[in-house]
This record gives sequence, C-alpha cells and structure tokens, in this order.
Amino acid sequence: MRKIIILFISLLFSLTAFSQEFDVIGELDDDFSNILNFEEAKPYKSTHMLGVKYSYHISTVKCTPDIGAGYEFLDRNLSVMYTYYNSMWNSLPYFGLTTGIKYGTEGFTSSKTNYGYTYDIVEMPVLSEFHIDVSRFRILAEIGGYCGYKLKTDKPGGFDNYDIRYDYGLEAGGGVALIFKPFELQLKGEYKYSLCSDFHANKFSDIYWIYCYPRNIMISCGLYIHLW
Repeated sequence: MRKIIILFISLLFSLTAFSQEFDVIGELDDDFSNILNFEEAKPYKSTHMLGVKYSYHISTVKCTPDIGAGYEFLDRNLSVMYTYYNSMWNSLPYFGLTTGIKYGTEGFTSSKTNYGYTYDIVEMPVLSEFHIDVSRFRILAEIGGYCGYKLKTDKPGGFDNYDIRYDYGLEAGGGVALIFKPFELQLKGEYKYSLCSDFHANKFSDIYWIYCYPRNIMISCGLYIHLW
C-alpha cells in the first residue's frame, strides 16, 4: 500500500513539472482588454456628382370618365442633375439624394376631338436614391416626388383659365451605373405619376366633370462627373 501511495505522489509531481515546462494553459489576462479590442471602421467618403440626363418619354393620361387617351412618344427631355451619396452612421453606405432641373415635353393623344395635345414643362424632382456598389457598377433604386410648371402647349389657343399649369406627383425608378472615374454613366427606367389634373373638372361642362392625370414612363441615360 505504501508503494502505491509513493508511486501516485511521484506521478503527480511528474505531471506538474511537465505542464510547467510546456506551458499547456498559458497565462491569461485578467482585464479582458483583448476581448473588447475591435478595429475601428474606416470612414465612408461621401460622393458629390453633377451631370446631364436625357430621357425618352412614353406619355399619356388617366381620365375619368374615359376619353380614349393614347400614348405620345416624346424624345425632347433634358435634365441637369446633382446627386449626393452619403453613409448612415458611417456603416450603411447605401443612401443618397438626387435633384435637379428638367425641361421636357409631355402630352397624350385621344380618339375624341378637342382632347389630345402636348406641352412643354419645367420640373424639379427630389428623389431618395439607394445604391449597392459592386466593383465598377452600381445597382440603383429611387423614389420621391417632383413639382413642375407647364410653359406652353401646341393646342389651338394655348392654355386658358380652365387649364391647370402647375404639376406635382410621385416618381420612382431603378437602373444600373458604370463607374469610370471621374465619370459615371447611369441607365434608368422610371415612372412618373401625377397627382394633379391637367385642367379643372368643369372645363368642358358644368354638369359632366372630367379629371385627367398625366402618366409617364421614362427611359433615361445620364453622364455624371464626380466632383469630390
């Protein structure tokens, strides 16, 4: 029995010496400083861009009651745009704002007489733009509103007191961009939904009222320069 106890004690001392020699566990910090030592995120560089955009419009109106409205295909639409991309909380670099001034032509055709016409309009869109950057490409999505004013029309006699020349509504779209700094080429498809009728409801009759709201499908190409 005595030999067994002596052998057990000798084995215990041998294991203790072995663990100290090879430092199996190693020393531990007692303040957890290494656990909470995270690398700070790099600050996101904001992007400012100025550019020109050309749009091709497929233009019509939604009328109640129906007047047989058709589409006008219009290619005289040009914009000067400013875009700002920034980061939310310096960790979500997906947001931006785009605005500018647009001069263009809109309108509609009609199967009934005295209804169809086109007009020139100046607009200012204000859109929230979301983007995901992949190498030299951006995936774009935007939504917001616009306001505008109709300058002139091709209908006989021009605008009268029953016509509403100001305009406002909603705009949304999406597209892709190719980046070759300091330039950026953007291709988009957009839809514009007016919340303002083209004229007062009693324009043609005090008994039978009519409401016509412009609609536009827009295919655009824009060339931008990165300012800083």
